[in-house]
Amino acid sequence: MTSRLVGVGEIVAYLSVTLTVATLAVANAIGLPALVWTTCLLLFSLLWLAWYRFDGGRHPCFLFIATLFVFQGGRLIGYVCGSTQEPMLIVVGAVTSVSRRSAEITLFILLLSAIFVYAPCRLNYRSVTLGPQSGTRWLPDLYTATYITYPFVLYKNVRYFLYLRSHGGYLAVYTDGAAVLQSAGTLVRGLSLVGFTALLILYVLERRPRRVRLIVLLLFVAIALDLLIGFRGEFFTQALGIWFIHYLKTGGRFRLPQLMVAGLIVSLLAVWIAAFREQQQLDVLSPIGFVAAEGISLGVTEAAVEYFDDFSRYGSAYIWNGFVMVIVPSVAERGHSWSGDLSKFLNLNAAERGYGTGSSYLAELYLFGGIPAVVAGSLFIGYFLSKLHQLSARIGGGIVLAFLLPSLIYLPRVELLNPLAVMVRMAMSAVVLALIVYACRSVARFLRLAAGRNAVAVVGPS
Repeated sequence: MTSRLVGVGEIVAYLSVTLTVATLAVANAIGLPALVWTTCLLLFSLLWLAWYRFDGGRHPCFLFIATLFVFQGGRLIGYVCGSTQEPMLIVVGAVTSVSRRSAEITLFILLLSAIFVYAPCRLNYRSVTLGPQSGTRWLPDLYTATYITYPFVLYKNVRYFLYLRSHGGYLAVYTDGAAVLQSAGTLVRGLSLVGFTALLILYVLERRPRRVRLIVLLLFVAIALDLLIGFRGEFFTQALGIWFIHYLKTGGRFRLPQLMVAGLIVSLLAVWIAAFREQQQLDVLSPIGFVAAEGISLGVTEAAVEYFDDFSRYGSAYIWNGFVMVIVPSVAERGHSWSGDLSKFLNLNAAERGYGTGSSYLAELYLFGGIPAVVAGSLFIGYFLSKLHQLSARIGGGIVLAFLLPSLIYLPRVELLNPLAVMVRMAMSAVVLALIVYACRSVARFLRLAAGRNAVAVVGPS
């Protein structure tokens, strides 16, 4: 009870400071630079609090706030550290400025979202560990299914990589996405997803250290190919998801020095790979410069605020199609995809050449219903993260967490319903995986029966 009261006090304090700063900004009592500094400091303190209150970051909420800080607040970090001069510019295809009012609202909803995601997680927190439970009887069959399907994981990504290298690099993902998908084929893509699903389930179930290290190696080989292809954010969130599941199983906690060193290594590696992938000269970026570049998604949210009157009528369609287009990829028409509409609106020529942007759950919520929708949506995300954390004490919940966590913490850069679409795809692949496992068991049972009959035949009647 005392912990909950302290949690309520924390939430009220953050909301009070946020509303006070917003009131001062509206009254022109503080300038935009001071507002940027305040937002950055509040987000950083909330990130630290999430790490501290959740036993060293052992809650999905910690990772969510961390990626929100990087993907939406990266340019603010760059400004505070002197790497970025104009943090509130939209840098999508072309550099576009926004009004002071839009910049203020953007920072306000960024803070509100972080607080309301944190609130239900903080108030309902209890420490959980995924102990060794039932499910290990499925390990032999899962390993067999992995042996069958993992080659398709590698083949698919190699085909994507080779196609992109021979068709102008990473931008072909946006200019000719259907051809990129077709380069691997539907069957290969399906079996690749089944293989990755099997690996994730194995990672959750397996406890033998040598086997766990082998599974981690196979997972990182698969997602490293994603990094080479150009899906830098997906690599980053998948790696964080694997790391989080490790601590969920062992009861460990994130160490801040380890996180900073890992972030430094990933930033330098990502810059080098981007130059190699896009066949360009290597641009030297500091770690702060890399974080500032990752914060480009703040412009997506700013644009939703600045051009609300032009695009809000598509708000519900953007949310729904963000789900549909993950399940069935297609060319987005006007009013179907916020990221597509925004890219064409800001710079049509650049969009046609493949230069564009992703989406953002903040932008889609704001276009759907303004600040109230941002508050309600953030509360729902926080409540869902809290329930997912509680369920992860059991094997089934741990598997669902492994499936969903990367897409959940990637929400600051993707569509609001992207995690739901990912869950549907993973559920479909799990059904196919179950059929493969059942087939493996049936074959093994048949072979045992056949061996038994042969043994009886050799011995003969007594």
